[in-house]
Amino acid sequence: MHPSIQLLVNNAGILATSPRSTSEGFDQMMATNYIGAFCLTKVLLPLLEHSPVPSRVVNVTSFTHWNVCCMQANKETVSGKCFMKSKPYPYAHIYEYSKLCMLLFSYELHRQVALVDKSRHLSVLAVDPGAVKTNIMREIPWCFSWMAFKVLKLLGVLQSPENGVCSILDAALAPPEVSGVYFFGGNGRSMNSSLLSYDTRLAKDLWAASCTLFEEMGNE
Repeated sequence: MHPSIQLLVNNAGILATSPRSTSEGFDQMMATNYIGAFCLTKVLLPLLEHSPVPSRVVNVTSFTHWNVCCMQANKETVSGKCFMKSKPYPYAHIYEYSKLCMLLFSYELHRQVALVDKSRHLSVLAVDPGAVKTNIMREIPWCFSWMAFKVLKLLGVLQSPENGVCSILDAALAPPEVSGVYFFGGNGRSMNSSLLSYDTRLAKDLWAASCTLFEEMGNE
């Protein structure tokens, strides 16, 4: 039997308030939140495709992607190098941008798989757990993070990590034919993401730039 993978969940994410670079010279937040997920999926794609049972990629994103109203997708932006030159470091924008990248990547991978696999053996889903009380804001000044969690709790939308993971499980366990869908907030709920996330030309530009970075890393 050939080795295979049935489920890949890309859930790595950080919120860094100061610029840091990886050994490749990428912005660390872009590398963690998006580039790593793209590269890992590319490497494991043959194993997902060779699964004897339906397989799935689940990409974790965030509702903060709605804050991005326009974007470019080229090597400078995808690698985050252009952001590292900005003063002050636009950490909130980079986080939002990286989460939009995850959605664009999810929808483009879904389209590409559908072109070659009419049976939908491999499905691709994006999922947003919503507001979850984790330590992702540990670099934000304590007073701001405390206030943010307080407001979210008063609004009744702040979840514990135990409840927050439910949306990821919903996506992972959805019927095999479900693909190209954005799950949000648990209870099996899905919804439309931002209008920009459905821009197919932007998604293709992102894919091309990401592939170029992937190939350059492989040649180093």
